[in-house]
Amino acid sequence: MKKTRIGLPVAISALLVGFAASPSQAATQHYASCSTSPAGASGSVSTSGWDYGDRSIPSLAMKVYDEASDGNHVQIRLVASYADTFSYFPWHSDYDGYGTYKEFDSSVPKGGNIFDVGIQVAVYDGSKQIRHCTKWVSGSTKDPS
Repeated sequence: MKKTRIGLPVAISALLVGFAASPSQAATQHYASCSTSPAGASGSVSTSGWDYGDRSIPSLAMKVYDEASDGNHVQIRLVASYADTFSYFPWHSDYDGYGTYKEFDSSVPKGGNIFDVGIQVAVYDGSKQIRHCTKWVSGSTKDPS
């Protein structure tokens, strides 16, 4: 059997490449977006540091955009899916009108295992919801409301 020797710098480089590429070293991020139909509102959520089944979400950002000059305002909220229930977070509004967007940074404190995270984006006329969309980071469009 023939033995191959590699130099110390090559061995260290191979070891470092292995560590840098390991899944535990990568930042976990998830994203979802949806738009109401007909046009009126769109929104997105981006999570950071959370993966399916974790008990908290250290960081997330939601954005909502008013797409129509209809005099209505738009809102966005986070929905978390646990083993057998949903948790609805407060609505965040953009009252600034057509062509504007708002960004809301947040987190979800420790609780039960979070199996999916989604957003609901809605168009409101005063306090009356006219239409909405739902999208989950898993890709589902199931509407729990």
